[in-house]
Amino acid sequence: MRRLLMCALTLVLAAGVSTLQAGKRLKRVKGPIVVLTFDDATESQRSVVGPLLKKYGFGATFYVCEFPGFEDKTKYMTWEQIRELSDMGFEIGNHSRSHGQMSRMSAEEVEAETAYIEEKCAEYGIPHPVTYAYPGYDNSPEGIAVLQRMGYTLARHGGDKPYMVGSSDKMLMPSYGVVDARFETDDFIRQALDEARDGQIVIFCLHGVPDLAHDFVSTSPENFEKLLKELKARRCKVIAMRDLLKYDL
Repeated sequence: MRRLLMCALTLVLAAGVSTLQAGKRLKRVKGPIVVLTFDDATESQRSVVGPLLKKYGFGATFYVCEFPGFEDKTKYMTWEQIRELSDMGFEIGNHSRSHGQMSRMSAEEVEAETAYIEEKCAEYGIPHPVTYAYPGYDNSPEGIAVLQRMGYTLARHGGDKPYMVGSSDKMLMPSYGVVDARFETDDFIRQALDEARDGQIVIFCLHGVPDLAHDFVSTSPENFEKLLKELKARRCKVIAMRDLLKYDL
């Protein structure tokens, strides 16, 4: 029954967004717009990332899940810490309950995994998630259809390319993966940011800063701040995924 109520609430919220968009002129994608996203609810996102983002005045989305090993609070945030990020003004997005492969799940499993995060957010007073990130970038047409029925209109994928207004799929929004190895030269970050221009949006996907659970997706605080300084130097508008709902995509 609770899940049915949550689904009904999601549809009402989605309808409200659609009504708002229909009654209000959407912004044009102009200039350097960058979206920062962080996956897996790693502990350093609250202790390191949140304070640094506030220092630079940037928005961001934290895509949370209960990754295997979530009970180890030296590596993963508590739900209280996730709520603190929300209270700081950041978006909390949906990354499924267990970070499983969507393509191996039934429609019912995708719905249950997605609804779990929605219910946890409601339990902790966190705004209802309105955007989604595919765990491991894995997805399926059936899973995407479930997300859309649940009210999601923006979902993040991978691909290392910009989102192009009018041609990219809003349910498969591409992103650039950021890890320490990509800071060995300045080319990757600079070339990615060169794509942030009229009609295009650059989305970055990061994990822990650092990531103590998975070093292969880790970014050091020093490298992360290099990225933030580059964003500031370029005068990028740095926002959360939910903020894209205000734009004509």
